[in-house]
Amino acid sequence: GYESVEHLKRYTTLGMGTDQGKTSNFAALSAMAALRRATIAQTGTTPFRPPYAAVAIGALAGRAVGHHFMPVRRTPMHDWHLANGAEMLEVGLWMRPYFYRDAGRDVNEAYVAEMRIVRGGAGLMDISTLGKIDVQGPDAAIFLDRVYANGFAKLPVGRARYGVMLRDDGVVFDDGTTTRLSQNRFFMTTSTARAADVLSRLEFLLDTAWPDLRVAVSSVSDEWAAMSTAGPRSRDVLAAAFPTLDVSNETLPHMGVIEAGFDGRALRVIRLSYSGERAYEIYVGASAGEQAWSRLIEAGAPFGLKPYGVEALGALRVEKGHVAGPEIDGRTTLDDLGLGRMAGKRGGFVGDVLRRRPAFQAPDRQRLIGLECIEDGKRLRGGAILF
Repeated sequence: GYESVEHLKRYTTLGMGTDQGKTSNFAALSAMAALRRATIAQTGTTPFRPPYAAVAIGALAGRAVGHHFMPVRRTPMHDWHLANGAEMLEVGLWMRPYFYRDAGRDVNEAYVAEMRIVRGGAGLMDISTLGKIDVQGPDAAIFLDRVYANGFAKLPVGRARYGVMLRDDGVVFDDGTTTRLSQNRFFMTTSTARAADVLSRLEFLLDTAWPDLRVAVSSVSDEWAAMSTAGPRSRDVLAAAFPTLDVSNETLPHMGVIEAGFDGRALRVIRLSYSGERAYEIYVGASAGEQAWSRLIEAGAPFGLKPYGVEALGALRVEKGHVAGPEIDGRTTLDDLGLGRMAGKRGGFVGDVLRRRPAFQAPDRQRLIGLECIEDGKRLRGGAILF
């Protein structure tokens, strides 16, 4: 008894979608006409609403293909890198220096030379891509104590600490440093890849898990240009570039911070190292980033300062025995990475309960270890199968 096109529409809901029948319903009208041994004109059609003409999926996608699919982000020092021989690499959404051609013909030659520069004198790296989050409020310390596996509530003002966040299931989520600028204000840095995810996670926890905490979080990633100088001569470079700053051990100890100004913009220097050498992270207002970078390059020339890229940084971290991005892949725990002692016996933080699961304590779980190639002239490559 269902002979009308309106019956067909109501029984199947064809024509009630986004296209309002112009695309999906045409096939159904054709099938109905064939069953009735008639034409579509004879069986009739349902009223069409906008869009009156079928819209191709390609038109909806527009230019969102290839490099247009996601925005390409560039640091304030991007033009300097290109002008000085940097081979750029896509890292997440960012373009970062892979290596500098002044150091070698290809990446295999250049990254080793850049590492030697850092180990022997001083290197300079663009770290503007790190996520930067401002955490403020009377309960900010309590909040950080809950989101990090290691404690932050007792962190003194003017000091920084390395921290690791876990997911609810006990797997490592992200790592980075957080600096206590005042009693109720912290400056958090995250990995480049997880910057947006960490901010979203913090906002989610404040809105759903702990709405009673008086804390505000805000991304300040685009406000700061950031660079790191590392190596045994890094302090000399910093003192030469910013002669009014006191960067002595007493004023700026390991994991310490000082704040000043540069060219009318805020300047923040944190002494911390991912390479194993003495190192300083320098943060300055984004619009003054290239100027501060050039100042460091010029002032550091007598000390052998050269820029280095992400390939050298990764190798420096490996030599130090520090975890890098590939190890935090959504499958590893604190114990897998050799960081179990960071949490100690404390509890009450995100992921604490499930990280203690028997499966995570199994003796046959994979562990992060160091490898050394014993064959002369051979190189270990990422993804190599080991026997």
